[in-house]
Amino acid sequence: MKRKGIAGVSLALALALPLTAFAACAPQDPATGGDGGTTEELPLTPDYGIADQQYLYGLCYLLEERDYTGSPFTEDDIETEVQLMQNLGVRTVRHWIHCTTYMLDKETMNEEACETMHAVLAACEDAGIVNIGMNHHNFNNGMSTVGKLRRNMVPGSDYILWLEDYYTTWYHLVSEFPEVQYWEIDNELNNPDFMFDAETNGRFTSEEMAAIATDMLWYASRGIHDANPDAVAVMGGLTERFGLGNSDTENGDPSMQWFLQAIYDNIASGEYGRFYATQGEEQSSLDPDDYFQVVNWHPYVWDLTPLDEDSFVEKNNAIYAVVLENEGKHKKVFLSEIGFSDFGRGQTVAAQSVINLYHAVSTRMPYVETVNLFKMYDVARDSWGGAGEQDNGYARYGLFYDPDPSRVYYRLDEENPTQTTDELCVPAAPKLTAYAFQTAAGGSGSLTLLSEQQ
Repeated sequence: MKRKGIAGVSLALALALPLTAFAACAPQDPATGGDGGTTEELPLTPDYGIADQQYLYGLCYLLEERDYTGSPFTEDDIETEVQLMQNLGVRTVRHWIHCTTYMLDKETMNEEACETMHAVLAACEDAGIVNIGMNHHNFNNGMSTVGKLRRNMVPGSDYILWLEDYYTTWYHLVSEFPEVQYWEIDNELNNPDFMFDAETNGRFTSEEMAAIATDMLWYASRGIHDANPDAVAVMGGLTERFGLGNSDTENGDPSMQWFLQAIYDNIASGEYGRFYATQGEEQSSLDPDDYFQVVNWHPYVWDLTPLDEDSFVEKNNAIYAVVLENEGKHKKVFLSEIGFSDFGRGQTVAAQSVINLYHAVSTRMPYVETVNLFKMYDVARDSWGGAGEQDNGYARYGLFYDPDPSRVYYRLDEENPTQTTDELCVPAAPKLTAYAFQTAAGGSGSLTLLSEQQ
């Protein structure tokens, strides 16, 4: 339906970090307007960009991890959680808005689920926080809703019918949520964990992944804009699951640079970008903006030492150079997901990495508009897909400990952060990464609002 600290521990005590290097809004390039638009032609190098970095400080928030059967989460918590985001200095929030959660089928909304999401989105809007919606599921006749169909261009094939359903799904999902300004089309399109054969669970080649992704981007973008002409289509964040700069394109783990180039090559070929069932090749779009208006990637770094700013900037610049070479213009970039687990690093290293990340982007990557840190809360349950034995069974990426008091888990030993102590994590208490984020973003106010209610 449509809408009718670790308590008592300061960052200054934990980290000797300079504060003068950070500001809520990066200085504008003299050739860039305050709204991110250009007033004159900018040199096509990564030293420039059209991003509006007043929106730099972003967060990933997963309502589905809070609003589940048996959870103590109530709608009263929404106000507190959004206030926590405000206190942190958050300017954008990436929400998981999966069609399989908020829809019953490709045309029918799940009104009860939608009502709660509307409440969260409205609270963010009221707080001046920009909503980004991401959906990496699809309807495909009972098969894996994360997997995709193998490309088959024979007229009337299941693949072409699936793309038509994909358009319809996006049209109705976006129509339901006009509060969402940016829509991210799927997630990690070059990652075989998300881009695999729904029928067999088998892997695609890198070329097959890029071909399917190109189709998905066009059909979803068309659905998004037909539903809400003011919404912005965002490329599903690319990644390198072995870590930034590490890939295996030959065996179906393509690098971000290779995959971006493959998508641009597909667009330029004139063989994509149309409704295959009703339109001929002469109607194909050769304009990348018809597929995505914002480029997006997830530059995870698996090193257990503080993030190396020089290496990080160099590798990201190389990815952006692909955009400049193919589009001949600057295009804004989101880093809609990147985070630093405490496991193996410890809180001090994770917090320093957060500081280094935002410093690198704010001072040397002017093409990036927002960085959505993964994520607001730990997930202390074994069934979460991102946690396993290597993380003691729990995902420890959160700025705050898991707020559910029924999820009992133990703090890591800071000296040996692969081992737990006998000290329980305090539900919803802020970690050092929360204070680091608040420092970088120029936020202010209590970070213990939710933990004080436990």
